[in-house]
Amino acid sequence: MENGHTNGHHPVESAMRVTRFSDIPSAIDIPVGGGRTDEAVELNLDELPEDPTELCDLLDAEEVAKGYWTTIALAYAKQRKMDLAEDIIHKGLSALSRSKPEDKLGLYHCLCWLQLIKIRAAPRTRLGRREAYSQASSLANTHP
Repeated sequence: MENGHTNGHHPVESAMRVTRFSDIPSAIDIPVGGGRTDEAVELNLDELPEDPTELCDLLDAEEVAKGYWTTIALAYAKQRKMDLAEDIIHKGLSALSRSKPEDKLGLYHCLCWLQLIKIRAAPRTRLGRREAYSQASSLANTHP
């Protein structure tokens, strides 16, 4: 036992894992017809397609609110499909390209959160001083 926790087990972290996706519904209704009608397409978030391209095309064509993009991306993340979840957020940002920057903050927040999950799951490696400097230099030179 160290710092009151057994073998690195932290009770708050365990509780967060259980409740992390608890607010993701099992299905959502995506409004169609540009909001002029009460028509909607029901999407089962427990059985998502392996390729979300058609789904993203539907969301873009119907100009849905950013919450639909986020909910669907989080449903993919719930199934541990982080790359697809990130792709959906990127497509949502493209679809909202003409929106005000503050309207996109929720999508950027979701994207950051997804990347943090991926980082936490990544294996830990220790780089030598020269290798770390080399990687940092190459990153600095490729990203202005």
